[in-house]
Amino acid sequence: MSKDMSKDMKKSFVLYYDYRNHLALLSDEERGRLLMALFDYGEYGKEPELTGASLMAFSFIRSQLDRDAAKYAETCRKLDGQEQVGWLEVNISC
Repeated sequence: MSKDMSKDMKKSFVLYYDYRNHLALLSDEERGRLLMALFDYGEYGKEPELTGASLMAFSFIRSQLDRDAAKYAETCRKLDGQEQVGWLEVNISC
């Protein structure tokens, strides 16, 4: 993953409902640290300073973030230099 995700121009990441049961096992404080770590990783590629269950949760969410970012980058690569038509023009801004 890029060390500076801000250059990729992606402005968001997805948290899936499937994570709810796993994250419910963390304390509110751990969930808060995890959320901020996810923002730092998604935007800047910064690895977190988490421990224990928070680090474990980060590791599986990071894997999904990386897969989602790769899919987004591939979509942008395919659209690069091509005329964007239909729903792609409206929904994907690379």
